[in-house]
Amino acid sequence: MSNRLNFKIVGSGPTGILLSIALSKLELYIYLTDLLTREQLIYQDKTYAITHSTRKILLKFGIWEKLKPYLFGFDKLSISDSVTSSCTNLNISDLDDDISAEKNIGWVVKHSDLMNVLFLEIDNHSNIFFKSPQNFSQEKVKFDYKFISTGAYPIHKKSFNFLYFRKKYNQSCLTFKVLLRGNVESCAYEIFREEGPLALLPLDKNLYQIIWTSSTSKSIDRLNTDKNFLMDNLSTILPDYFKLDQIVGEVNLFPVSLSINLSIFNSKKLLFVGDSFHTFHPVGGQGLNTCWRDVNNIFDILNENSFISNHNLKYLKSKYYLSRFKDIFFTIVITDSLITFFANRNYLLIPIRKISFILLNKFVFIRKIVLNQMTKSIIFKLIK
Repeated sequence: MSNRLNFKIVGSGPTGILLSIALSKLELYIYLTDLLTREQLIYQDKTYAITHSTRKILLKFGIWEKLKPYLFGFDKLSISDSVTSSCTNLNISDLDDDISAEKNIGWVVKHSDLMNVLFLEIDNHSNIFFKSPQNFSQEKVKFDYKFISTGAYPIHKKSFNFLYFRKKYNQSCLTFKVLLRGNVESCAYEIFREEGPLALLPLDKNLYQIIWTSSTSKSIDRLNTDKNFLMDNLSTILPDYFKLDQIVGEVNLFPVSLSINLSIFNSKKLLFVGDSFHTFHPVGGQGLNTCWRDVNNIFDILNENSFISNHNLKYLKSKYYLSRFKDIFFTIVITDSLITFFANRNYLLIPIRKISFILLNKFVFIRKIVLNQMTKSIIFKLIK
């Protein structure tokens, strides 16, 4: 491998940092930058769902064992439809044999814990340099490739000349933590409601992360109310067996959209990665997991070469977008179809929704297909 090439990663969130760790293994010089300081990047009130495909990727890059102490696993997943009062419960017996030994359907991790682990990891690599944009301007470094990983923020089209697609759902998500009683221990919940899905991810025995999707106007109204009113509002839509005790920490809001950004019309050696490349509806918790599968593909493409040169970097862009097409397209279809199906007010669909849950409860093989697609993705076997 050559250690002469300099790669720049713009954006130092979870995807940017994991990309720097992956690329550092190829003996490249990695320059990681962000407008925020290290402390600002770490201490954000977010939570992520982690799937088995991500577990496999983190094992590959030597992160999994270091992150495990901060993960809260769940071995049950309750999916319900509030309109038809239908419900199904998935558990580890529905997992494929190659992942059932882990005894968890998935895991949940706090952003601050994840970022601390990732930053400690880059501290161990002498070829990763975390710098502010101001420090970069003082150094004359010629970059052989650039990766944009600035998250789900608007990218100025004139800056990069890219092809893009947008679909607005006119929805936003409220996220916050709650203490509650009446929950099943180590169980995650996905409740499909007419206004949008409501997810509850376990962070501890009685501590849950709420991801509450509704129209943007309703979300803003709820954000601007006091926590007691918000808690009363949430209590009215949760199943009766839940008893809310209190809201813990901040209440945050973020918009929901489907987007694809492709730098295919740009001759520069530049790639969009993670949320800068694609965003999906948060239903099913696929966001970060799909972002990290981008990282895995970039590493695999570069690792095919015994020697990384500017010549073979010419083909990175086309190989990357082609290799990611199937997984991203499938994720778009699944997440968008779920929202379209369960948010549709057409009463002719209600019997179909009921039948869907009857089939899930009756046939094990259908539960296996649904659960394993959610946690493994269609490229699980390709992750080496």
